[in-house]
Amino acid sequence: MDKVGSGRTPIFTILSLFLASALIIQCNTQTNDSQDQETEQQEQATQKAREDTPELADAMGQLQYYTHKYALALEAENHELATFYFHEVRAAADGIKENIPGYEGYDIARFMRLFLDPTIEPVETALANRDWEEARQKTIEMVNSCNSCHNATSHGFVKVTPGFSDNPYNQDFSAPE
Repeated sequence: MDKVGSGRTPIFTILSLFLASALIIQCNTQTNDSQDQETEQQEQATQKAREDTPELADAMGQLQYYTHKYALALEAENHELATFYFHEVRAAADGIKENIPGYEGYDIARFMRLFLDPTIEPVETALANRDWEEARQKTIEMVNSCNSCHNATSHGFVKVTPGFSDNPYNQDFSAPE
């Protein structure tokens, strides 16, 4: 019986080792496949985030566009139009803070809260009071806050001006008679 039992033991051991090896290989393959899938999903998510994040220059360009149109309406003392465009200025700024809170390592939302936000209410107040000179001065301060932010984020080469009296648009900004 020893000879018969010992003859089966090596075959059983070899089969057991073979099955265990196959199982380990299968588990490792599944683990590697799972890790590869995770890595691929992370790369796709990162790529999608890049694609979904608007270009900051485009968003800032929109903010500058509405600021300029607001300034031209303010210069023309057209309360209704100035109020309309200033609303668009606020919406563009809020959109940047919400949709592009960070960009190339800069905390854009934080910088905008520090530099731009404190200048918004004084402009609105002067505009609501139709205090044209005060609104003009507060607008200059608001635009200067943009340039201060550009300096703080190593983009001081981007210098924005209020754009009073410089109308490149095919629009009449004068108040209705």
